[in-house]
Amino acid sequence: MEILKIIYEHDMTLEHLSGHDDPRNRMTDREQTLASFLTPQKTYNRYYFTGTNLDENRFGLSPMHAWPVVRKMIGGILNDAAAESSGAGGDWHRPDGTHHNSFSEGLEGLRPYDVLISGDTSDQDIRSKLILDDRTGIRERFEPLTALLDRGHSVIIAEKAHHGYDLHLFCRDNLYEPLFQGCKDILSPELRCFTINGKRVNSERHFYFETWSLDRPPHGFQEVTPDARIR
Repeated sequence: MEILKIIYEHDMTLEHLSGHDDPRNRMTDREQTLASFLTPQKTYNRYYFTGTNLDENRFGLSPMHAWPVVRKMIGGILNDAAAESSGAGGDWHRPDGTHHNSFSEGLEGLRPYDVLISGDTSDQDIRSKLILDDRTGIRERFEPLTALLDRGHSVIIAEKAHHGYDLHLFCRDNLYEPLFQGCKDILSPELRCFTINGKRVNSERHFYFETWSLDRPPHGFQEVTPDARIR
């Protein structure tokens, strides 16, 4: 049995990644309301994809037997979103300028800390700044990340897992509904899918809930079944 988990957070400001407190957090209610009206914050969405093989006790998205099906589902949704917002889709790039014709091609040879950026060849000067490693994370690359998102790109980061890697997606579009439906389309006796409100994941115990409470998941964890509806 394998478990696909999609941890989501919607309409985030991402200010907490910058290392600087939002000045509006220090304002009075009246000042905050006025500031929000005059200078509304940009918001973003993020999705963390991870998986578990319970039979083999392996934790990570890329080693899953269902990984080919999962990546096809994710790639199709990202391409559809790109086509709807810009009229084009399918192209992905690395920060060093390497071009990939498809999402699946971009995942070939992907390793932890690698980055994939959707879209055309524009904004290479910004993309080149989004290079990550075991000492440099998104917090240190907050400005190029949000600059790319503001220009309509989606950003995928390969996150190190116990086995292989997970995927971390940042984007402007809310993709929850198509991802929820996409999970329905790939369900099988060997694969169960869960969508999880990131605000409810407060510990490693919650992150690996499937190891101790699979059939009674914590509040905010929804199993996607054939007849499930979005909560």
